[in-house]
Amino acid sequence: MNSTFLNKLKIFLAILVLFLFSCNQDSIFYDISNEPEPKDPLIDGSPTNIVAVKNRVYAGTRFNNKIFCYANNNGTLGWNTINLPSGYLGQLATDGEDLYVLIFQNRDPLNSPIIRKYNISTNTWGTTYTMSSYPIQTIFGAGKRIFAGGQYGTNRQNFAIMFVNNDSLSIIKYGTSLLKGAAENASGTVYLATAGDGMFTFNESALNTTPVSGTEKANLNGIINVGGNIVAVGADGTVYSDIGGSFNNINAGVNFTGAMGVWLDRNNQFKPSLLLMGVRGRGSSLTHGYREMILDNGKPSFTIKSPGDDSPTSVVNKAKYSASIGTHPVESIMQLPDVSNGGPLNYSSFISDPDWEPPIFASTAINGLWSYRKGEWNAEE
Repeated sequence: MNSTFLNKLKIFLAILVLFLFSCNQDSIFYDISNEPEPKDPLIDGSPTNIVAVKNRVYAGTRFNNKIFCYANNNGTLGWNTINLPSGYLGQLATDGEDLYVLIFQNRDPLNSPIIRKYNISTNTWGTTYTMSSYPIQTIFGAGKRIFAGGQYGTNRQNFAIMFVNNDSLSIIKYGTSLLKGAAENASGTVYLATAGDGMFTFNESALNTTPVSGTEKANLNGIINVGGNIVAVGADGTVYSDIGGSFNNINAGVNFTGAMGVWLDRNNQFKPSLLLMGVRGRGSSLTHGYREMILDNGKPSFTIKSPGDDSPTSVVNKAKYSASIGTHPVESIMQLPDVSNGGPLNYSSFISDPDWEPPIFASTAINGLWSYRKGEWNAEE
């Protein structure tokens, strides 16, 4: 191999590198050019999970002293607030009838936290639930039931699962991992997801103390009912689903936060078409946002893609998505339901607008509550 050929090869490789770098830079600059002008979020900081019940949507900022409620008030959609009776907001849950609120009495989540029931019909605070031996750290609703996860005060690796039964709170499992979610399947069986011990099933008032087959020792971050089936996601990128009657899994190569919400496609008669799944990029990555699982006739699949890739998709412009919500970890996500499904919107009122789609709300890790409206993700004002 002579020196002339080597010199030409070096020049060719240098040009190729410059070309590839230029293309990559063009992509970065293109994304930046599509970034919407930032707005100030009404619900700032680190929002809680988002809950819909009785034609209202609830969310708030963790360690704040009020809850925000999005509802139709005399024909006008908008936000109002509910003040906590004491303490600081932790998390929200519902049994389909009332709102349950995890309240930290001070800035220390392990110092005597409580659950307070809020009667939506009368706008009054009701029963208080507490557990002194296992301070409550998480709460979740599944069907008409409320569950909680507690952490033992003197042993930070020892957790318990609790169940709200009428006006009492009782422990149904000791010595497990932190409860990270609850979901009820089509037959009425509740699946409880934990951060290290997989899933457990709960039926009526009994908990199966053996983990669900195929989920043993799984470090789960969230769980949801999708068309009667159960989907759970792990912090390591694993997706579990009982497609075919037993739990199988794949690894999607991303870190799931546990945020999940079903998306309805207006172009397909508002049928469930996607499962939106919050992600957090690894290390210092700015690739966050969420992913989309394709639903097959409303049922889960293992086909997972980025928003803006192929149809159906929840966004009209991938570059705008990447430059906006795609730079923030999504901790909770919900497309606002129709009034017939407990949401605040009457879809039929907007059907004359061909560009209208039900808004999507998303809680980011530290940048407030965001919404997708008119083809653009931005902070919810």
